[in-house]
Amino acid sequence: MIPDAKTLVVVADGRRARLLEQPRLDGPLHDRPEWLAGLKQHHDHAPHSHIPHDGDLRDRAEQLFLKDLAHKLDEVARAHPFDQMILIAPPRALGKLREALSTNLERKVTGSDPHERLDATLITLQDVVHGARHAVAA
Repeated sequence: MIPDAKTLVVVADGRRARLLEQPRLDGPLHDRPEWLAGLKQHHDHAPHSHIPHDGDLRDRAEQLFLKDLAHKLDEVARAHPFDQMILIAPPRALGKLREALSTNLERKVTGSDPHERLDATLITLQDVVHGARHAVAA
């Protein structure tokens, strides 16, 4: 492991995302909400619809959001180069996000955590990142 490796931590579900930067391995995490500027929100219902949410619409909205997030991650990687990436998302969203990643970003993934953690504290996320990184190393 390279101790000075810069890591991008992606925390997402099918509707929202959070990006964090870790400037060195097991160092502090820094929220980078500005890196998500312009990321389009997708809605899982038709405009002005009074019908209950449809599963197909929800799946489609989730897939579109995660594809847009993957494109945004490519932009972030060009503007703020990083050595590694850790993905944190519920299992289904994690799989769809992995599928949407470019080959370049896919190679940088060094760990993942299949849980919903969007609202977790920085301390909790730091522990999750540490665990995800070391689970792969073990």
